[in-house]
Amino acid sequence: MLRFALVVLVASAGALAGTPALAHFDAADRYTHKACPASATNRIDPINVVYTAWGTWGRAESQVESHTGWTAGSGSAQSFTDHGGCGAMHTQRASGQGSRFHVRLRGQHPDAALGWTATAAAHHEDHVLFPVPCGHAVDADGPGGSGFDQARDELVRQFTSAGHPSYRVWWGNTQSFKQCDGDYAASDGWTAFIQLHQVSH
Repeated sequence: MLRFALVVLVASAGALAGTPALAHFDAADRYTHKACPASATNRIDPINVVYTAWGTWGRAESQVESHTGWTAGSGSAQSFTDHGGCGAMHTQRASGQGSRFHVRLRGQHPDAALGWTATAAAHHEDHVLFPVPCGHAVDADGPGGSGFDQARDELVRQFTSAGHPSYRVWWGNTQSFKQCDGDYAASDGWTAFIQLHQVSH
């Protein structure tokens, strides 16, 4: 019986050794997508914020609400990738219904160094009514950055003011996206990593 148990244990260890490790943060794909499967042709927004430490999507959602006051939940769905898989976002929060700040969130794999992680695609968008109503359009590139940069910077400002450490990493996800009003918007390629606390405050 002992010999049998030992054989099973060794076989199990061998099987695990041949399994790809998933317990790390995957930053291979740095955009959201219109749908799954994800591809370079259906990218929509750059991912520009990563919540870490206690960064589950539920905590990210609740702390976005508490630190920014963004409590509206309206907006279209987008998809995120993780370790080769593709899945719908978990939640979204916005500062209102018209021209607004807006962020989409999805929880990702935990990481040995970063802890629990959630990726976010944030932007400021205008509600376009003229000359043709077309919905929301991310602010075009300008001296203050695009709408992607403005929303990332606003999240960093609000969270650091509340005592959350943050830093930036160059991700280079600077693809320009045409908006419904005909303008183009692109991220400056910097992604903010914001540490969340276990308890909202």
